[in-house]
Amino acid sequence: MNNIFRSMVRASSFIRKEIFEILRQPRLVIALVLGPFLILFIFGIGYRDQSRNLRTLFVVPPNSTITGNELQKYGTSMASILTYVGVTSDLNEALVQLEQGQVDLVIAEPEDAFGIINNNQQAVITMYHHEINPSQISYIKYIGWLFTSVINQQVLNSFVVQGQAEAVNLHISLQEAHDNVSAMRLALQSGNITLAQQKQQGLASNVDSISQGVSVSLGLLDNLQQTSGTTAGNAESAQSTVTDLHQNTNQLSNSSLTTNERLSLLEKIDKDITDLDSKLAKFQSMNPSIIINPFRSETKSVANIQPTTLDFFAFAVLALLLQHLGVTFAALSIVRERNVGTMELFRVSPLSAAEALLGKYFSYMLFGGVIAATLSALLVFVLHVPMLGSWLYFTLVIAAVLFTSLGIGFTISIISQTDSQAVQYSMIVLLASVFFSGFIMSLDMLLKPVRVISWMLPTTYGTLILRDIALRGIAPNWALLGSLVAIGLVLMLISWRLMSRLIASSQ
Repeated sequence: MNNIFRSMVRASSFIRKEIFEILRQPRLVIALVLGPFLILFIFGIGYRDQSRNLRTLFVVPPNSTITGNELQKYGTSMASILTYVGVTSDLNEALVQLEQGQVDLVIAEPEDAFGIINNNQQAVITMYHHEINPSQISYIKYIGWLFTSVINQQVLNSFVVQGQAEAVNLHISLQEAHDNVSAMRLALQSGNITLAQQKQQGLASNVDSISQGVSVSLGLLDNLQQTSGTTAGNAESAQSTVTDLHQNTNQLSNSSLTTNERLSLLEKIDKDITDLDSKLAKFQSMNPSIIINPFRSETKSVANIQPTTLDFFAFAVLALLLQHLGVTFAALSIVRERNVGTMELFRVSPLSAAEALLGKYFSYMLFGGVIAATLSALLVFVLHVPMLGSWLYFTLVIAAVLFTSLGIGFTISIISQTDSQAVQYSMIVLLASVFFSGFIMSLDMLLKPVRVISWMLPTTYGTLILRDIALRGIAPNWALLGSLVAIGLVLMLISWRLMSRLIASSQ
């Protein structure tokens, strides 16, 4: 028991030593605390979560059927992302303006677009840009998809409007067919076979006209019903009704039918005509934009809050900062002891490698905890970043991040020969954390073999778990937290073995 007590006393002596070593550099401490907070604060007030608006110049061939006013209308419909600059017929002039930075985007209509489409090919609208940023290039590709969607919708809208206009003629044919059915019924009931045959011929002609018109006018309505699943039950498509109408009309020509059978067929024919007339009235009353865009999306979150960009990145910044703080201070700690000759004192003193390392862990965990508490308080109470979960869980994760980060730092410090080497290795860890920890991109965007690097970094675990606690209000993922602590223990063991060899080699 006395040996354990002596070991604890010897290890605790490092707490005062290391803390005073840090406090001798007040500017460094202030920079570590206030610097990240100011950066995050400025980022929060300066970031705007909105798409970039591109100055757009349109290029239209001289013989194009699309006018400048129509292009301006298309550009206006996308005013949130496109600023209409004008129209020109000279592509080279437009590209010169693009290279000189006078415009951000040039949209060129293809030559003879109508002829290309008639040849069963898609007409290509070319989007010229001068970007080198991959994310901006992807954004412009998205704009191209959106712009062509707007044009395609306009074409479909014109097609629907034309179909509704032609529906007037179809309505006339349906009315004539209905009149012929009524006249034929009366002729059959009165025994006037000649008149019935005349009206039957007129009805057959009406049905032929109806068949041609339905495919144009009511075809879109049929497709809409099939897509939305409303054709179940007794609701039949217009095309099915026309097929029944044809069959019943053709059966009237059967000379073996009795008068009652003909009257029964006329009832069915009249019902089909009435059904088609009802569908036609519905089609004419519908808004063309609803027919071509029958669905729209609406997103709803089941999360407790909708965090802002500042809220989302705040805890990633905190985890990254604490890792860098732990790695940097620990990396400079032991290499400094070696340079000033303290290692020789460790060798001749009763202090063991484990006690020295444990003392340094305690001191930097204490200092890092103070920094973490200060930054967390600034985030929650000054920047008003949400904190929905338990502060106890939050503290456990912070401690695990610091513990594992110190293990990385002490390992770097022992294998480094100079301060500059330790700083360089620390910067490599920082760069790896920025690119592979999910700080600037989701881990899902990395290939699985590359994610091995991600799961070796404390920032990865800290970012994911802290976000769950603070922004979702749930308990930490214990598997992730356990993995983080396990990495820290392995690094602690490695540091202890390396420290023992370092002290022994300083004889």
